[in-house]
Amino acid sequence: MSGVLTRLLGRKPAQILDAEEIYNRLMAQSRTPHFYGMNRVPDNYDGRIGCLTLHMACVLRALRSHGELGIKLSQALYDVMRDDFEIALREEGLSDSGVSRRIKPMIAVFYTELKAYDTALAASNTREALAEAVSQHVLKERSEDFIQAFAAYTEQFDTHLATLDFKHLAKAKFIFPDISL
Repeated sequence: MSGVLTRLLGRKPAQILDAEEIYNRLMAQSRTPHFYGMNRVPDNYDGRIGCLTLHMACVLRALRSHGELGIKLSQALYDVMRDDFEIALREEGLSDSGVSRRIKPMIAVFYTELKAYDTALAASNTREALAEAVSQHVLKERSEDFIQAFAAYTEQFDTHLATLDFKHLAKAKFIFPDISL
C-alpha cells in the first residue's frame, strides 16, 4: 500500500534521492574546467561522458562493497544516469524511437568503459592500468603528463571512496582529490 501512496503523492524512494545526489555531485565534478583544455579531456560530448563514466566507475565499485544496499543504490544510480541521458536526447528533439536508437550505443560505450576502468582499479599496478585505460577511452592522443595526473587523481578518488561507510557514500559525502600537473 505504501508504494501506491508514494506514487500518488509523488515522493521518490530514498535510494533514488540518494542516487540523484550522488549523480549530481559526479556530474558537477566531471564538468570541472580543470579536466578540459589543450592536451586534456576533449571538451565535447564524448569527453564529458567519458569523464563522468570514470567518476561513476569509482563510485559503483565502492558501492558494490556494501552488499545488498550497495547493489540497490548502484542500480538506482545507473537508472538516474540513464534517465538523464534520455532527457538530454529528448531535449535534442528526438522521438521515442530516436531516443531508443541513440541510447543503446551510449549505454554500450558506458559499459565498455566501466569494465575497463573497473579492471584497471582492481589491477595490482593500478596507476599504470588506469593510465592505459584512460588513454584508450577518454584521453586519446593527450599528453602523457595529463594522462598520469588523471590516473593518479582517479586512483586517489577510488582509494578515498573505499574508506567510506555506506551512509557517507549514499549521501555523497566524499571528497574529490586535487588533480595536479
